Amino acid sequence: MKKTLQIIILLGLSMVNLAVAQDKKPNIIVFLADDFGFGSTNVYGASEALIQTPNINQLAKEGVQFNNAFTTGSVCSPTRYGLLTGEYSWRSRLQKGVVSPSAPALIRQETKTLPEYLNSIGYTTAAIGKWHLGYNEKEFRNLLGTIKNGPNSHGFNYSFTVPNNLDDVHKIYVENDKVYGLRSEKLSPYGRSFYGKQYKGYDAPQRVTEQVMNDLTEKSIQWLDTLDKEQPFFLYFSSVAVHHPITPSPEMRGKSNAGAYGDFIQDIDRCLGILIDYLEKNNLRENTVIIFTSDNGGDIPHKKDIMPENFAINKGLQINGNYREDKHTIWDGGLRVPFIINHPDGIKKGNTSESIVSTVDIYAFLADYINVKELDKNDAVDSFSFKKAINTSKAKYQRAPLIHRDAKGRKAVRDLEWKFIEAKDSNAKDKSLHAQLYHYKKDPSEQENLILEYPKKAEELKQYLETAKKVGTKMNTPLK
Repeated sequence: MKKTLQIIILLGLSMVNLAVAQDKKPNIIVFLADDFGFGSTNVYGASEALIQTPNINQLAKEGVQFNNAFTTGSVCSPTRYGLLTGEYSWRSRLQKGVVSPSAPALIRQETKTLPEYLNSIGYTTAAIGKWHLGYNEKEFRNLLGTIKNGPNSHGFNYSFTVPNNLDDVHKIYVENDKVYGLRSEKLSPYGRSFYGKQYKGYDAPQRVTEQVMNDLTEKSIQWLDTLDKEQPFFLYFSSVAVHHPITPSPEMRGKSNAGAYGDFIQDIDRCLGILIDYLEKNNLRENTVIIFTSDNGGDIPHKKDIMPENFAINKGLQINGNYREDKHTIWDGGLRVPFIINHPDGIKKGNTSESIVSTVDIYAFLADYINVKELDKNDAVDSFSFKKAINTSKAKYQRAPLIHRDAKGRKAVRDLEWKFIEAKDSNAKDKSLHAQLYHYKKDPSEQENLILEYPKKAEELKQYLETAKKVGTKMNTPLK
């Protein structure tokens, strides 16, 4: 009887320990850089003689580096929408371009976002950094009063955000549902932003571009300090670097050999390092998943002789690697991005993966990786988990065809080897506006259009695109 009682007690303790282990969900940080091209960090080819990114390098060395990672859009709002909703942005009202500074919220209230899903399984969540997904129900003139339909309406428990981009006309921060530090309702329009439009002139602390990365990092640390260390957290850190205007912090100014643009790249790495140091000092690092990626490829301005990006390029920095074109375009220079996942407690060190993954897949991957609650079939309809690809380079993970869109709304479909680009104008003299087909495995620079040689393949991908426009790709018939 005594022995039986001991066995029962031991079994009971084992069950308690198992329950505790299962409840120890990983913390999550998604670090989304802005306009950060594929070739803009050492582990993806940038020379250490030009720039140094030691924290990103270490993250890759101790995690998984994906070499075929892509965004869903070649500008920022589409990618941010896809990451947080798990669906392509063209399923929303945003058919081209980005969300303007006065535009209403892009995410629909009925859409279950990634932070809402994480809330439902016990996470506390924060969005810190660039938002660029709109506010309120209708177009608005300013952000005075209570701001509706921002990050806090879509699952974030706390938010401290830049409304649109580094030098938008609002020129302030938004904390939760108010302009940060607002003193009165008075407006005093002044000066002009990088884009030529006048600042709103809120009676509140105005952002200083050189300090924004520091401000966002400091707010992240402050938020982390408020948390119960037993509750898992999700931090969506949305960097403003390296989006223009190129304004590196005082700490990084002059520290690279690629001019101000190189310095700004190093600001991203520096701020990532500050977050990692915090995790290590607070015994949180081992059980924190860090995903590092970008919203689209790097921007290469046309004013080649005077812009910091071009100065860096002339020094030898291939900000988008060897890939064609840049931000805004349908080519891979605008769509291919660095993508690193690191979790010391759960992911083997030093792997690389050639599997195709996308920023829209982060939603489904995290749900699968945490493995607590399955997604509803109507949620994250274009997001696919790549969990099978993270712990071995030999994993046979094959994603369904991935769909991209450029700044003008033009779409492309990518499968394992081929990329089909729909026609922008079938009758144009400019052949780049015609439908195209590239074997990007053999022709990564997308120079040889093979649509006439392989019409069946082009038609197959075209039909996939047409069907996907009508239903979520998880419900679409996969290609054979």
